[in-house]
Amino acid sequence: MTETQEQQAETAATAPAEPRPGRTALWVLAAAAVLSLAGVVYSLYRLTSMPGGLDDTGIMILANSLFSPIVVTVFAGAVAGVVAARLARARRKFFTVLGSLVIGLAAGATAYLSFQADADIALAIALVLLGSALIGGLFALPQRPVTVVAGLSATLLLLAFMFGRGYYETAASMSLFSDPLDEYGALGTAVPFIAGVACGICAFLYLRARKAGVKLLGHLLAGALPGAVWLVATVIAQVAVEVVLNTGLNQVEPLDQALLALSFQWQYNGSMTAMFAGALCAVLAYGLLLPKPHRSKAAKKSSTATG
Repeated sequence: MTETQEQQAETAATAPAEPRPGRTALWVLAAAAVLSLAGVVYSLYRLTSMPGGLDDTGIMILANSLFSPIVVTVFAGAVAGVVAARLARARRKFFTVLGSLVIGLAAGATAYLSFQADADIALAIALVLLGSALIGGLFALPQRPVTVVAGLSATLLLLAFMFGRGYYETAASMSLFSDPLDEYGALGTAVPFIAGVACGICAFLYLRARKAGVKLLGHLLAGALPGAVWLVATVIAQVAVEVVLNTGLNQVEPLDQALLALSFQWQYNGSMTAMFAGALCAVLAYGLLLPKPHRSKAAKKSSTATG
């Protein structure tokens, strides 16, 4: 019994330490989260701020613009949770939630001060951003932080795709499509699929570079994380839009309702497409590109004899 316990202790002592996320990746993610969060909140304020408070048009513009700060806040909450847990190294789950709470309070307070001319709407936006950060922190709770960081690195790439799409729609003087429905189909299906494939490749390359020994399930989770963040942010945004509209407007025009419904339909389709493409690409890369462990001759003989 004593020899067995000694062997187990020696095995635990000689076992390789669990790989941790690189400091460079954490610094890059933290800087990107803070800068992007500050940028989207400031852009929302510049877009919708009015000296005497928001009128009906301003409230509709605000409702249509809520998705960007929400998805960035979910991402920032996840990053804050990972970074806080990495710095603490003890009571990991507690510090994960604490990090997400801090970034959520900062985002919520900034939003409230930006829209304090309309106290009810400001409070609603602040609570939405706080909740978004806390929900984002849930993505940082899995036991393998290297898998989470791989997924968040891919999520940062997805946010870059979203920024590029928004910049194209704003800056393009002419459309490449003669029919708006063709443009909607291309941007609503092809772009999320391409973004998902790129995110899956990004997650796989990070895990391979870290030599983390992550198995199939870890690659699947890392590849699917960007699409999952997008999907969760869409659900939160839909609830937030309803709250803001019910708070600031007595009635919403049918055309505005139709545009909001079309926008959320695109968000749901795009998020699920990106999640599927990212997970599939990461799993295929794991199965096709990673070298398989060599089986010993004794194991081959025993399997042959058993067969």
